[in-house]
Amino acid sequence: MHTRKLVQIFVLVFFTLSIQAQDQQVAAMEVAMESKETAMAEMLAGMTAQEKIGQLFMVSAYSRGTQAEWDKLESLVRNYHLGGVITMQGGPGRQLQLITQLQKAAKYPLLIGQDAEWGQAMRLDSTYKFPTQLTVGAAANAALTKDWARAMALECEATGVHISFSPVLDVNTNAANPIIGARSFGSDPQRVAQLGLAAIDGFQEQGVLACGKHFPGHGDTHQDSHKTLPKVDRTLEELEAVEWVPFKAAAQHGAASFMIAHLNIPAMEPTGRPTSLSKAVVQGVLRDSWGYDGLAITDALNMKGAANFAPPGEVELAAFLAGNDILLFPENVERAVKRMEQALEDGTITMDQLDQRVSRIWKAKTATRAYEHWRNVQSGQMLTTASHDQLGNEKAHWNIQKNAITAVPSEVTLPVANLLQPMVHLSLGHPQTRVLNTYLDKYVEMNHYHGAVPEKELDQAEIIVVSFHQDPKSPWKRYKLNAEELAEFNRVKASGKTVYVLHFANPYGLPNYGDFGQNARVLVGYENDSVAQMLVPQVLFGGRAAKGVLPVDLGTIGAAGMGEQTRGNGRLSYGPAWEVSVDAFGLNRIDSTMNYAIDHNATPGGQILVARNGTVFYDKSFGAQTYGGKPVQWKDLYDLASVTKITATLPGIMQWYEKQPLLLKSTLGNHTRRLDGSGKEYLVFDDVLAHQSGLAAWVPYYLRTIKTDSAKAYWYTDNATEGYTMVRPGMYVRETIRDTIFSMLAASEMKAKEYRYSDLGYYLFQEMIEERFNEPIDRWAASTFYEPLGAKRLTYNPLDHGFTLDEIVPTEEDNYWRNTTVHGQVHDMGAALLGGVAGHAGLFANSNDLAKMMQMYLSGGYYGGHQYLQPETIETFRTCAFCELNNRRGRGFDRPQIADGPGPSCTCASDLSFGHTGFTGTMVWMDPKEDLLYIFLSNRTFPDAENWKLSKLDVRTNIQEYIYDSLQ
Repeated sequence: MHTRKLVQIFVLVFFTLSIQAQDQQVAAMEVAMESKETAMAEMLAGMTAQEKIGQLFMVSAYSRGTQAEWDKLESLVRNYHLGGVITMQGGPGRQLQLITQLQKAAKYPLLIGQDAEWGQAMRLDSTYKFPTQLTVGAAANAALTKDWARAMALECEATGVHISFSPVLDVNTNAANPIIGARSFGSDPQRVAQLGLAAIDGFQEQGVLACGKHFPGHGDTHQDSHKTLPKVDRTLEELEAVEWVPFKAAAQHGAASFMIAHLNIPAMEPTGRPTSLSKAVVQGVLRDSWGYDGLAITDALNMKGAANFAPPGEVELAAFLAGNDILLFPENVERAVKRMEQALEDGTITMDQLDQRVSRIWKAKTATRAYEHWRNVQSGQMLTTASHDQLGNEKAHWNIQKNAITAVPSEVTLPVANLLQPMVHLSLGHPQTRVLNTYLDKYVEMNHYHGAVPEKELDQAEIIVVSFHQDPKSPWKRYKLNAEELAEFNRVKASGKTVYVLHFANPYGLPNYGDFGQNARVLVGYENDSVAQMLVPQVLFGGRAAKGVLPVDLGTIGAAGMGEQTRGNGRLSYGPAWEVSVDAFGLNRIDSTMNYAIDHNATPGGQILVARNGTVFYDKSFGAQTYGGKPVQWKDLYDLASVTKITATLPGIMQWYEKQPLLLKSTLGNHTRRLDGSGKEYLVFDDVLAHQSGLAAWVPYYLRTIKTDSAKAYWYTDNATEGYTMVRPGMYVRETIRDTIFSMLAASEMKAKEYRYSDLGYYLFQEMIEERFNEPIDRWAASTFYEPLGAKRLTYNPLDHGFTLDEIVPTEEDNYWRNTTVHGQVHDMGAALLGGVAGHAGLFANSNDLAKMMQMYLSGGYYGGHQYLQPETIETFRTCAFCELNNRRGRGFDRPQIADGPGPSCTCASDLSFGHTGFTGTMVWMDPKEDLLYIFLSNRTFPDAENWKLSKLDVRTNIQEYIYDSLQ
C-alpha cells in the first residue's frame, strides 16, 4: 500500500477516535450535570421547615480569624443549616481551609459569596487588585469590561467563591457620595447599563453568579448606609430615567441576583421604611412590575441603615416579608432563625413563600460549583487553590487601564512635543511614585520633588509636571488636595509655566484644584498603581494615545463622556510582551543565557532591550559594572564602540546624501585633502561604507606614541596644558596627534578590493561631516538627533556632560598604554587620542536612549512627531550594497550573513534586517519585517579586552534567536 494511502487512513482513524472521545466527554458532563441536579432536587425535597429557614441566611466568614472563631462559625452552619457565607478579610489559602471546614459541617451545599468589585483583593491579601469600576467606566469598552469581569470570576473560582457581589449598578450622580464613588461605572445611566451587562456576562459565563447592586439605586446619596439611612429624594419618573436604567436592563438580561440597598426613598416607600425592608420596592417593583425571578439579597443587615429600624430577628423577618431571598449578614443568627420559625408557626409567613425563596436559592446553587465543592469535601477532599490565569488578570487590568487614561480637553498641547524644554516633577498626596518617576525619566530626565518644588527649580523649568496620588489601598481614601497641597499647586500655576496635571485618583478630586487656567493640561489616570504610573507618562509624551472619557460629570471641567482622543507621535512605548504578540515565557531563556554568560566570566553584566511595533516589552539590567562591583542599573552608560558608526557618523552622511544624491558615487578626494597623493583620494563613498575599498582594518596609532621613552616624552604630559588633549586624567597628548593620525592613515597599506571591515574611513567621514555642517560631530549629533529625541544618555565624553563615574560602566584594566582602569573615557585607542570624539567610536549610552535612535531608523526616520530622515534614505543605506560580490554589508549598516557565511546576527533574522556590533560587546539589530528592535550592551572587555567568551558562547546571537522563537 502506498505511504500516502497509509497516512490518509491514519488521519481518518485519528479524527474518528478524537470525535468519539469528545462525544464521550460531553456525554459524561451531561450525566454529571443531570446527576447533580437530581441529587440537589432530592435534597431539597427532603428538607425540613427548620432547614429551609436556615437556607435563607448568609453569615460573615473571616478567614483571618482564630480557630475558635472558625469553630463557632462551623457550629452555626451545622446547627442552623445556613445556606451560605459571605467571605470577608483574610487570605486565599486560609479562606479555602475555612470553606472546607464549613462545607464539611454543612448538611447541604453552602453558597459562598464575596464582595469582589475589584477582585479578591477587596477582601483578601496576596491577591490581584483590579481597576475599580470608575476606571472601567473611563475605558468605556464593553468587550474589555467583560474580560475584566471574567478574570475576576476566575479568581473567585480559585478561592471557592460562587457568587460575586458585583457589579455595582448604581449611577453615581452625586459627587459627594461617600460610599459609592469609584465603585460605580459612572454617572451616565446608559453607559452604566452597557458596562454592567458586559460585567454580568463576564461573571456568569464563567460559572460565577453576578449580583447587581444596590437596587433601587445608591448613586444619588451623600450619606453612608453603613452608618445611617441615606435619603434619595427622587421622583418615580426620575428613578425610572436614571437609577433604574441599569437595574432594569440587568433584570431583562438575566442577572442572577440583585442586592437591595438600605435607602429612604419617599417616592417608593412613603413610610420611611428602608428599601431593603419594603414590600413595595422588592415585591412591588422588582418582582411584580419587572417580572424578575432571580435572587433578591439584602445588603448587610448589620448596617445601620437597616439595623436601626428594628432589632435582630424582626429586621430579618421584615426583609423576608419584603420579598428578599437571602438575608445577608444578620447580627444574631439564633434570634433571627427563632423569629422566622415563630412567624412560620403563627402564619405570618407561609410554607409556599418559604419554598419559593429556598427554590430560588437552590437554583442558584445548582448553577454554580457549590454542589461539587460540598460533595468533594464530604468525600474527604480538601478544597485547594484552583489554577487561575494570572496572565489573564494582567491582560484585563492592562487593557482597561490603557483605554481609561483621559485627556481633559485644553488648549495646552498634548503630547508634549518639545523635549528640549527643562522640566521638573512635583508629586502630591501619597508618596508612592517610584514607577511614575522612572517612566517620566525614560522620556525626559527631570528632578522629582514631593510636596514642594524649590523656587530655583520653578524659575528654571518651562514645564512642570504635577502628579497627585491617592492611597492605593482603597478607593475611599483621600482623593482631593489638602490645603497645603492646594497652596503649592496654586504657587506652581501662578508661575505662568506650562503645567501638566497627572491625577492618579478618583476624578471627583479634580474640581478641588480650582480653575486650572489656560496654561494647564490634565490627564486622569484614576488608579495609583504601577500600571497607571507606567502608562500615563507614555500618553504625556506620545508613546501612546489617550482613549478614555470622563465617566462622571465634573461640571466646568467636563461632562461625562468627554475626553480628547489624542494620537501617539511615534515615541517608544513600554508594555507587556503579549501586547505585541510575544510569548513572555520564551523570554525566560534570555535571562538564563545572560546569567550563564556572567557566571562564566563572559561579561560582568549588561543591559538588554527588545521592542516590537515600537513597544519595549523586554528591558532588563544584569550583573554588575565589574565582577563583584556595583549592580547595573537601567540608567548606566556603556561604551558603544563601533555602534558609534551608525549612531553618529552615518546619520550625518544620510542627511548629506538627502541634499546631494550623487554623494555615494563621489570619491573621498572630492571632500578632503587628507588623502592627496596617497591614491586613496580615488576611493568611492559606496565602497568605503560597504567596507570593500581596500582600506586596512585599523591602524594602531597609539603605538607610535609609546615606541620609545623619547616618543612618550614628546607626545605626553601629566598635566592639563594648552595644546594637549586629555586621554585620561593625568595623561594628555599633543593635539598635533590628529595630523599624525591622518598622515598614517594616508600612508597605510592598501589591501585587495574585497570585503574587509575597516575603521579608517570613519576617521575621514567625521571631518567631512564637521566641515559640511560647520560643527563638531559630537555637538552636531546631539543637537540634530539626541537632544530632540530625548536621548540625554546618548553622548560622547559623558563625564563632560554631567554624568558621574558611578553611572558609567568601566571597559578595561589597561596595562599596556593608559595603565589604569578605562572608566568614563572611550576604550578605543584611536578615539581616545582624538579626545574621545571620533567617527568610528566614542559614544556612550544606556539601552533606553540608544533605542530611541534605533527606533527612529526602524520607523522610517520618524520619531516623536518629527521626520529626521526620509524612509527612502534609510532603505538605501540598510539594503545590501554589493551582494553580488558576496559582501553582506549595507552602506554603513551591517546585515545578516549571506548563505552559510559568517555574520553578526542569528540566521533567524530576516533579509531585511540591519544593525551593527561593537568591540566592547555591544549590538543593535533592527528587523523591519517583524518591526523588531534588539539592543545588547555589555563590557565583555572588562577586565581584559582579550576575553572573547561572549562571542565564543554566541551569547548575543543565541539571545536574538530566543527572541525570534518567542514571536507569535
